[in-house]
Amino acid sequence: MIVKLFDIQNGKVIPTEHCYTLKALKVVMDNYPDNYIKIYQYLFYMTCPNPDLNPFFYTPDLDKESLILDQIEADFSTEDEDIYIALQFCQRMFETPTSRAYKGIASMLDRLGRYMETTPITHGRDGNITALVNAAKNYEAIRQSFKGAYKDLQEEQQSKVRGGQGLAYDM
Repeated sequence: MIVKLFDIQNGKVIPTEHCYTLKALKVVMDNYPDNYIKIYQYLFYMTCPNPDLNPFFYTPDLDKESLILDQIEADFSTEDEDIYIALQFCQRMFETPTSRAYKGIASMLDRLGRYMETTPITHGRDGNITALVNAAKNYEAIRQSFKGAYKDLQEEQQSKVRGGQGLAYDM
């Protein structure tokens, strides 16, 4: 089940009771009274492990932060200690063994794809053609592992109420 640190209502991130009671999130609210909602947006988009709620879920880690900051028109520094601590806290709160496995396999699949896309083929005794062919052969097995980890991640995040109905993240 996904931890609910923030609500989403009418397309906006709204603080939950946890933002008022957990020190790492309360400090942001207290120390950034004019920006805490944008900072919470940043924290949510950087850490929420649910692709149905987080449009940046599939964004490669290298591009994710700068893209989020641009899209939310951030006017704060992510290097501020309070924001950094809150980000680390949110990452820990959302992290599970399944999410770590998913992230690891997704990262491996991404690196393999980039390698195959950008590495020129060389042949001969010191060439890489055999390595590229083997990578292509193993792609399906890696992709299946990725799909399995993704399915496990989705199942882990499902909240159920009586009657089998899903518990929606307030939208």
